[in-house]
Amino acid sequence: MDRNDQLERSLARLLSDLLPTLKDPRIPLVVTVERVHLTPDKRNARVQVSTLDESAEDDMLAALNGASGFLQRRVADELELRLTPRLSFHSDPLEVLR
Repeated sequence: MDRNDQLERSLARLLSDLLPTLKDPRIPLVVTVERVHLTPDKRNARVQVSTLDESAEDDMLAALNGASGFLQRRVADELELRLTPRLSFHSDPLEVLR
């Protein structure tokens, strides 16, 4: 496992812990961080999230992207990185079983 993979997993774990602490009513009770993709220069992180309530998805993404600065500061404090990636949240729709 290379350094980028380790950092992506650490970010996903930490964000999974941080998201439930946000007090925005637009964020559903259950939000799952599916995966984190870092750019090669580690300046940007694409965070793919999902929720069971697909009707709340647009509001949830707006709330999470609005809170990205707060979350980025928390990530910087927790992971003690030299450069903290800019977080952007995107939907990762759940696959429906056939």
